[in-house]
Amino acid sequence: MTIHSIYAAEPAGPVTPASPASPAEPARASAGAWYALALLVLATVLGAVDKIALTLLAEPLRQALNLSDTQLGLLQGVGVTLFAGLATLPLGWLSDRFDRRLVLAACVLFWSAATALRGTAQDFSILFIASIGLGVGDAGLGPITYSLIPDLFPRAQRALANMLFTMASLFGAALGAMLGGGLVALTDHMRPLLPAALQAYETWRLVFFGLAALGPVLVVLLLLMRRPPAPAAAQAATAGAPAAAGISFACYLRTHWRTLSGLVCGLGLASVGLSAIGAWVPLIVARQFGTTPAELGQGLGLAFLGGMLVGALLGNPVLSLARRRLGDTTGGVRVVTLGNLLTGLLSVLLLFARSSNEMFVVMALLVMPLICGAIVMPNLLQDISPAHLRARVISALTVASLVFAVLSPLLVGSLSDALKSLPNGLAYALVAITLLTTGGGALVLHATEPSLVRLSRAMRSAS
Repeated sequence: MTIHSIYAAEPAGPVTPASPASPAEPARASAGAWYALALLVLATVLGAVDKIALTLLAEPLRQALNLSDTQLGLLQGVGVTLFAGLATLPLGWLSDRFDRRLVLAACVLFWSAATALRGTAQDFSILFIASIGLGVGDAGLGPITYSLIPDLFPRAQRALANMLFTMASLFGAALGAMLGGGLVALTDHMRPLLPAALQAYETWRLVFFGLAALGPVLVVLLLLMRRPPAPAAAQAATAGAPAAAGISFACYLRTHWRTLSGLVCGLGLASVGLSAIGAWVPLIVARQFGTTPAELGQGLGLAFLGGMLVGALLGNPVLSLARRRLGDTTGGVRVVTLGNLLTGLLSVLLLFARSSNEMFVVMALLVMPLICGAIVMPNLLQDISPAHLRARVISALTVASLVFAVLSPLLVGSLSDALKSLPNGLAYALVAITLLTTGGGALVLHATEPSLVRLSRAMRSAS
């Protein structure tokens, strides 16, 4: 059964004036839309800093609480990623139904409270509970953002908005690493000015407390944002009509589960290795070369920024060429596939770095091939999803990829513990996992490419 037959069998119902397909759609986005996009970027940066803080502080935290590499893997895999995935689908449902400002503001408050709880941890169990809270709070950011952008920006500007958000988010993640490292140094510098009750706390605890205090500030800015257009599902329910595109969420999943499964498996396999690089390289640098958290944050931030700048400059011509020769969807999927594979192959260079600076250079090289894929993915996800189901489809794909996200840090941590007799066992474990998973993911994505193209074309013709 094809998507065309589904749309033919189920009448689409009246199209409201706010529908993305409406002829009244403005040619250009309003100033409020760009302000909202800026706030989404700020939320992404704050979330990135909160998450990367654990990575930057992993070594002093491990020593203070006597943690193993397997436990660190559990904190970043099961603690953050698993429960973030489980929370994504209900948060996606809320995002399709209610004011997304309020949903996002609640998420920010929740993850800020979890960050503060991290600062109080006396053992692994409290740290694990706090990591669960951070993951749950952060889970709403993706569904809200990628469902909101198509409602704020007309189709002519949607690709630009997606690209700006993705690039700003990537640069924000790099800036987050630098800010996180700088915050560690600033915390030590400002310690004499803190209340006497706080001066006795370890630096890593004070950093978590400081980050938690930024959340309420962002919440105020979000509540001052102009209320965005109502989600398509909420508009349809208010009008007493069926959803704009006429297809239910369950029917969409039943019809296209093979294509969606291929996408999840291809991206998920690759993400096992790619996520492991970001999670474990900082610990390798700190452990092998004695790099401080401040130096680590600055070095990683510069590496990410440099890699993304070069990747963006080289990637745009490559992406344009691929799209001209292969078509939008085929070219985009091909760039994602080859970018992931190239990053996996380049990870071997981690074994030959002999200083922290050389490790940072390798990190910059690893980031470059991923930029084009990061720019392409939002447009691809929006193109294969009905407008009224975007948040739920993205959430469902996130939940389906949980097994890969959880395995990523846990596999490397467990293999590292098994190879702890080797001088560089953690690096060997990381490279082995990355090569295996990026190669497998590339094969699956290549096999799924034709069905993704057909689904994208069907959704565009039905919109």
